[in-house]
Amino acid sequence: MNLVGPPFALLSSHGELLDRTAGDPYARWGVPATRPGPVYALGAAAALVRDNPRRGRRSLTVFGPTGGVELLFIALVEAGIHQQLAVSSVSVPQSAEPVVHRHLSVSGGGDWDWMWTTTAPAATPQERRIVSLDDTTDAQEILRFSGAHSPTAEGDPGEGITQLWLGIRDDSGDLIGCGAMQRLASGYPHLAGITVHTAHRGRGLGRAISAALTREAVRADGVCTLGMYSDNDTARRVYDRLGYRTAYAWASRRLEPPGPTRPS
Repeated sequence: MNLVGPPFALLSSHGELLDRTAGDPYARWGVPATRPGPVYALGAAAALVRDNPRRGRRSLTVFGPTGGVELLFIALVEAGIHQQLAVSSVSVPQSAEPVVHRHLSVSGGGDWDWMWTTTAPAATPQERRIVSLDDTTDAQEILRFSGAHSPTAEGDPGEGITQLWLGIRDDSGDLIGCGAMQRLASGYPHLAGITVHTAHRGRGLGRAISAALTREAVRADGVCTLGMYSDNDTARRVYDRLGYRTAYAWASRRLEPPGPTRPS
């Protein structure tokens, strides 16, 4: 009889997760204190399910030091955890992406960074032009604007999930920039939907909106987080100047569905 169990541990509390990961910023501000599903750990690496109910996706997210992530990921796959949890994608630090391809059939997905700051940025000159927007009455205008100038923006106007919309209008009253502050499942604030009109870029509008939203988030909660596509170097420079730090550069990959079973 084989009595040897899996090498990973099943954590029982958010405090235990923070202890295991030495206060990892994603564990602290990106993971809800009360998890609806299991949290696994091996050394300083941890893994959990990250749900996106609006998109119907469930991702197995593994984070921590690269070596530990690889060992934990392999152990989870060998134990069939990805199948037991019915995940449709996996997310690991980009440095650990090769191990995903070696152990699972994956395709598509994206590379993105998860950033955070606890520092309120200084005001910028363009902030004097900022106005408040309404998630309900301005939703269609924001949708049209974002669709035209940043189709991948994820502000979700009109869905009731944004706490604060800020925008900048030109002299004719037309929207030329906007951005949102939402809350993660952890309860902490998160920037989303930062969009600037293509003809008005390079003038500090995105920085002004991001700075104002970040300052409000830090004032209220002591931290602000955001996600950005890893290849957006312009946005990275803006966020770096505002004091953001990258906790993880993620590689998110979709799992290939299992092929049809051959008749015996």
